[in-house]
Amino acid sequence: MAARAAARAAARDGATRDARARAGRARERRASARRTPMVRATTRDERARVYIEHTDAYGVVFYANYFAFASNAAEALGRVAAGGGGGGGGGGGADAGGFDFGRAFRCARIEHCKYARAATLGDAIAVRSEVVRADERSATLRQEIVSANDDADETVFLSAEITYAGAGAETDDSVGVGDTAGDGTFAAPSEMEDGRCASTAVRMYRGERSAAQRSHVDILRFFERARTDAIGGSDALSALQDDGVVVVVSRLQAYFPRGDGSQSKSSSSVIPVYDVKSTVELKRRGIQVVFHQAMFADDGACVGYGDVTCTCLDAKTMRPMPCPPALVDTFAPFCIA
Repeated sequence: MAARAAARAAARDGATRDARARAGRARERRASARRTPMVRATTRDERARVYIEHTDAYGVVFYANYFAFASNAAEALGRVAAGGGGGGGGGGGADAGGFDFGRAFRCARIEHCKYARAATLGDAIAVRSEVVRADERSATLRQEIVSANDDADETVFLSAEITYAGAGAETDDSVGVGDTAGDGTFAAPSEMEDGRCASTAVRMYRGERSAAQRSHVDILRFFERARTDAIGGSDALSALQDDGVVVVVSRLQAYFPRGDGSQSKSSSSVIPVYDVKSTVELKRRGIQVVFHQAMFADDGACVGYGDVTCTCLDAKTMRPMPCPPALVDTFAPFCIA
């Protein structure tokens, strides 16, 4: 156990140095991108319907599942660009602004994400995708998920800028995405020391993966599991509902620095074990609870991290309310502000 802990500590120290170097390169790329005209593609709507498999206990779309809809729309956008149509079928060679969506791809980062309203069971929705910037290594899409009911005004459920990259890439540097750890926008994984954060162990069974390999939707789902543990478990979450408090996700930014190649190196006879660490920051006089979260593989490497902003709402009025004092006390051991 001591040897494993030492190995994980060494891996995190190395990850910190690498993250700082990547942060500098990322800033240079962003500065270069601002000088480069953005690629604009014809806006494309991909339609879908909300089924019970997409919803949570509140009967609304589970916060991570919006990004499954978004990924499906990105694939459809690529197939249309290749002349293959948006409705499934075979064929590769899809291209959108230089990036090939016909090959396997992964989500590398989610930025500027706002949850405006919740889509509910039975809703018809459309994912509106526009290529903001793309080359052969990665593509950034501005995606909106909106209502598609013909008899009602359009409602925006979610908007975000999502960067996709080739699935086989081991690091974001190799696909031109970069890592913003250390740029001051949020708590970097290296800052999540044992004892300062809540910790949830995750065993990645095949049946718990949304695809053949670990996906960004899976990581966001395990972030939710860790937030539930940080609150005090499912019983505590039910108690909040009974007290008339609803906690909803309102904003999100997330980064997924490792491709699926890292997972394929693990022995097929071993069930992968991950550790989700969370710290909490209270903002806007306690109305907003910002979870800084990171998910680590057994070797100490970070596979996903980001900020998830939750807002406390009064269940009767659905208006923002301060976080209940008992919950503030629960967060105290791992609250960073």
